This record gives sequence, structure tokens and C-alpha cells, in this order.
Amino acid sequence: MSPEDNKELVRRQFDEIWNGASWDVVQELFAADYVNHDPYNPDQPTGPAGFRARVEGYRGALDEFDLRVERQLADGDMVATHWSLRGVHRGPLEGVEPTGKKVYVDGQLLSRIVDGRFVEEWVHWDTLGLLRQLGDVTVSAG
Repeated sequence: MSPEDNKELVRRQFDEIWNGASWDVVQELFAADYVNHDPYNPDQPTGPAGFRARVEGYRGALDEFDLRVERQLADGDMVATHWSLRGVHRGPLEGVEPTGKKVYVDGQLLSRIVDGRFVEEWVHWDTLGLLRQLGDVTVSAG
């Protein structure tokens, strides 16, 4: 697949799975041995079922879930995506009970795609910023 085709697969992941909850697309786009690397969530289950569980967890915690691709770069089988997420905190999230607060967070995703399927991804996102918005973490000046 071309780098442009791979960028489109990431956009499909965001639009159809994260935003659209189209679970049949997870089986189509994710390899059986898919692995996600997230320093904040290091022990995630693998494969399509592990990916779906993660998506369901965040979608269940945030109403008005809106994950957007802000910009992308692609080279060969790798796609780098800068993304943003907006939502309203309505369910337990990262150990914090619902607050009703609007949240915004952004991050980067590096996806490796082989034969039209996601095989491995690395994500880095503003976890601290999200926790601060939820009131779970406060920062004081020195």
C-alpha cells in the first residue's frame, strides 16, 4: 500500500472506530497480533479485542466523543498522526469519577501498517493535562 493509502487507514480508524463505534471495522483493520505501546497504559491486551476494549473504555467515559486527525506524515509502512480529542466526562476515566467537565487532549500516534492492517502503534498523549482538567491533579508553583 502507498503512504497515502496508509494515512487513509488511520483516518478510517479514527472516523469509523473511535468516533463511529463500528466494531466490524476493528476485525478488518487490525492484525491478530496487533500491539499498542502506551507508556500510561503499558499492560494492554493485544489484537483486535484489546484495541476494541480500549476504545470502548474511552468512549464509555466521554460523551460527545470527537477524535480528530490534525495532521499526518507518512513514509513507507509508517504513519505519524497528530490528533486531538474533545468530549464531556460522563463516566469513570483514569480512576476519576464523572465530573461533567468538557475536556480536550492531544497527542501523537505512530502506526505501522502491513498489508492493509495495523500491526503496531505507539501513542504519546497529554495524560497529565487530561487529569488536571478532571481535577485529579493540581500543580503548584515551587
